[in-house]
Amino acid sequence: MVDCLIAFGSNQGDREGAYEAAVNSLDQCREAKVVAVSKLHVTTAVGGPGDQSSYLNGAIRLSTSLSGEELHRLLIQTENDLGRVRLDRWGARTIDLDLLLYGENQINTPKLTVPHPRMSFRRFVLEPASEIAAEMMHPPSCLTIGQLIEQIAIANRVVLCLADNDLSQIYNEIEVEFTEKFGPAWALERVDRCDQIKGNPMNAVLMTYFSLDDSVADTCWLAAKSFRGPRLELPRDLALARREMFAAIEAIQ
Repeated sequence: MVDCLIAFGSNQGDREGAYEAAVNSLDQCREAKVVAVSKLHVTTAVGGPGDQSSYLNGAIRLSTSLSGEELHRLLIQTENDLGRVRLDRWGARTIDLDLLLYGENQINTPKLTVPHPRMSFRRFVLEPASEIAAEMMHPPSCLTIGQLIEQIAIANRVVLCLADNDLSQIYNEIEVEFTEKFGPAWALERVDRCDQIKGNPMNAVLMTYFSLDDSVADTCWLAAKSFRGPRLELPRDLALARREMFAAIEAIQ
């Protein structure tokens, strides 16, 4: 049996009822057993349309004999059974069930990435998760859930961005908007040499890097892996990269 962690979110309809129904549905699966649930946390919507209502977020810890892919399909089926309709990314939804951790395994397929690629800096994920799984390890950061929530609470408001010369224009445009949006309380620091990232320089709260092409993949991936703390891969598109980075900072605050 594998120890797993699931995130719950809802900002439409009977949010409390959806949480209870999701827990009950998962617990009825023969190959899974719910072992702990968090209380529900009221949180502000992050990254999506500005007119969304508040979310209720929770966490579910379960033990399962299902594979990661099978558990992911079970979560999607549970969402569908409870009325989930997929429209806009980060948009309003009746229920959202995300597979955060599948033991200490790392899964990377076209349909599934585990650990969830944005869980390490999202306060609305980490706060309920830490209630029931503070000791669970987040393998990419080499930190536990409890250490991750502490990291985003006490780290300097510094975001590192690994960007070589080919990405200078994208970085420069993001930097201007970053300063305008977040002001002097936050700093965006460019890192253009991979050997500058060892451990967690400057006690940064987040390290970002751009999606990799073949020519720099090995070097940049090793640099990204060497960072001890939350990190986020950005697309090589200005509008999308800006949206991802700014949503990440909103999720940390």
